[in-house]
Amino acid sequence: MRIAVAGSGYMATRFVKAIQESKHELCACIQDGRQVRGLYRWLFPLAGRIFASTTTVTGIARRHGIPILYINKMNDKELDPLRALKPDLVLVGGFSIILKKPIIEIPRIGCMNCHSALLPAHRGPNPFRACILSGDAETGVTFHIIDEGIDTGAIVEQHRLEIRNMETAGSLVRRCGDLASEALPELLDRVERDGLHGTTQDTSLATYDRKLKDEDLYLDWKQGAAVLERKVRGCFPYSLARFRYRGRTIMVTRAKVEPDTYPAQPGQIVATRPRLKVATGEGVFVLVVGYTMRPIPWVWPRVFRRPQVGEFVE
Repeated sequence: MRIAVAGSGYMATRFVKAIQESKHELCACIQDGRQVRGLYRWLFPLAGRIFASTTTVTGIARRHGIPILYINKMNDKELDPLRALKPDLVLVGGFSIILKKPIIEIPRIGCMNCHSALLPAHRGPNPFRACILSGDAETGVTFHIIDEGIDTGAIVEQHRLEIRNMETAGSLVRRCGDLASEALPELLDRVERDGLHGTTQDTSLATYDRKLKDEDLYLDWKQGAAVLERKVRGCFPYSLARFRYRGRTIMVTRAKVEPDTYPAQPGQIVATRPRLKVATGEGVFVLVVGYTMRPIPWVWPRVFRRPQVGEFVE
């Protein structure tokens, strides 16, 4: 089959490499035209194949002379180069643009997406974060046929993995990408042989997880410590969980939970050594790694200016 891959992250990179090592042909790499515009599209190729990265989709494409196509509005001007390549399948892995009918109709066999969750649960743009925030025991990847909805197409196949105790969104990105790329060669062979077929999703089980806004990243101390600790892991290493202390924003990259109880209100500091501890709605939140960005990036709390027991964080 002639396959065009849409995506630029870790999963798409693994897909590109897996296809190159298979009997199938990688005919194009499709990129987000909203992120790379105008002059940048012409400047990047000037570095040539010698300086192209071996760890990005575009770098691999330039090294091997594979066409790079940018789409945004999905009009004829953008899609005609893809039509000319006559792909049998468009494979999507971590692509921020929702494919519409004009591009869905181009490949001979169809369009297939790999979503990093067990659909129909956790549809939407943040499945890595969503499954951790929800406290799920497992997640996985779902290959599904692309329709004009958001992760609503028929399921081709799924692969599961356990969510570890210290799992973060960042570690799930890599584990799901590895899992999907390992399953891909056999799946492509089956699609070539039998066509693209799937099982309709049960909409009664469907959930959709929106992208978190900046205000959603702040810790709500009225919640339980376990919920807050999951937020820290679910946000790392992308848009970090945070709170305020004396008007300063404190970023949190690692935390722990203690089941102890203190005669304190949610958000009140109950200990400062060896680690800062904050009372919550249930249990105690232990700050393992935190830092501030102003006036310069620095570990928080500082050795000589530690908060005091009884103070409140927001």
